[in-house]
Amino acid sequence: MNKETIIIGVIALIALIIIVRFLTKKAFKILLVVIVLLASGLFGYIYLTGIHTIKGLEEKYCNDISNKTDSLKCVCIVQPISDDFHERFTEKQLDSMNSVTFAAELSKALFNKRSVINSKLRENNAMHLLKDFKDDFLKLGRE
Repeated sequence: MNKETIIIGVIALIALIIIVRFLTKKAFKILLVVIVLLASGLFGYIYLTGIHTIKGLEEKYCNDISNKTDSLKCVCIVQPISDDFHERFTEKQLDSMNSVTFAAELSKALFNKRSVINSKLRENNAMHLLKDFKDDFLKLGRE
């Protein structure tokens, strides 16, 4: 674990203790369930997929051009995401980005490049690949 993960965990624990003191039992139970689901989803994605950098994403989808599905995911989804990362960050920032930040920035990149991604997928009659791309991370998180 790196320092950022430990600091985030400590802050989350302190916030949870403060919330527990001020909420009713029923509200606390609902809030706790929501927090646990969100946290497990995020950390499941980050730690179990093994993809913590834009280079890892490119390695997964852009190395095997013989696989048509991965090739289309590379051209239509990963390259626009990579372009967004390179527009917003320097190489040094990309190399020093931790996995939590990468997950948040990946969501932003998908949002920023959604029109480019959708148009490329439409051109290739492959709109289903965006859902497959997102499902890939969920499947890896369960394995």
